[in-house]
Amino acid sequence: MKNNKSGFTLVELLIALFVLQLILVIGYYNAQKATDYSFTLWYEQFELDILYLQKHTMNTSTRYVLQFYPENNYYQIKPSPVRPAIIHRDLPPNWKVSVLTLGNPLSFAHTGQIRQPGTIKVETKDEIYFIYFPFGKGRSYYVKNQ
Repeated sequence: MKNNKSGFTLVELLIALFVLQLILVIGYYNAQKATDYSFTLWYEQFELDILYLQKHTMNTSTRYVLQFYPENNYYQIKPSPVRPAIIHRDLPPNWKVSVLTLGNPLSFAHTGQIRQPGTIKVETKDEIYFIYFPFGKGRSYYVKNQ
């Protein structure tokens, strides 16, 4: 009779499990970076829209506003709250924006200073970010909630 052994040794099994675990950890890490990256891209566009709003208000001396519509998940830049939008930006469908202390609509004085500084909260699928608009020349920054 021939002694035919089939199967894996314990060392081979441990090596296979280690490789599988390594692949899963790398995949999870990349998925986390992708979430942060999508918010970063959105925030860069949002900052450009804020800068456009500020510069347009300063150059034309017309009160342009950025109006959030949290229930419909978008924001618009308009010459006034009742006139048609010149810029319309949709947010990703699984995000939620809450205007906490920031004036809605957001606007600037003809000198470039924000009229009602404050905070908004952006909840993505995995993270929560707070965007702060301090007193001054209309710059904003965000903090990722830990």
